Amino acid sequence: MQSVGQQLKNARESQGKSLEDVGGELKIRADHVAALEEGDFSKFDAPIFIRGFVRTYCRFLKLDHNALIVQLNQELGGTESLASDPALPGKKGFVDGLTLFLSRLNWSIWLPLIVFISIAGVVLFVVNIKQAQSEELQRGDWADKLPETEYKPMRNMMNLELSLPPVPVKVPSTNSPSAN
Repeated sequence: MQSVGQQLKNARESQGKSLEDVGGELKIRADHVAALEEGDFSKFDAPIFIRGFVRTYCRFLKLDHNALIVQLNQELGGTESLASDPALPGKKGFVDGLTLFLSRLNWSIWLPLIVFISIAGVVLFVVNIKQAQSEELQRGDWADKLPETEYKPMRNMMNLELSLPPVPVKVPSTNSPSAN
């Protein structure tokens, strides 16, 4: 059975395409395309890149990429350095774990749920406060908690006294006959 690289090379040559054509179309360097065809995986940093390039290359050549990826995984399993994806260097901290967890969440589900729970929490909080205020008003002990009040006029307040003009008062005359 031919290797994955040999199958890709045969398909490319049968379609009359050069390495530069494939590289330019897929936005992959031509030397990486040649390394894939030769099975030289040392030019790639991680197996995930190799799988991605092979999958893209298969789509470009209109090949069944599922069968080739299975065969590629078997080929990669035979090499010690590419048998698994590299882990994060050093000890993972809290921030790394939290970032990884948050990146794996399906935000189209969780974001509306978080917003709904937040709104419901605020509504419950306001309802509880209003209910506590209503109960305090009904008990009537709120008046005992008010501070003592005392009127203290302001020091610089001017005392304004309004003087009213004298109003002429007509005294009825006693000489006129009264109308009874």
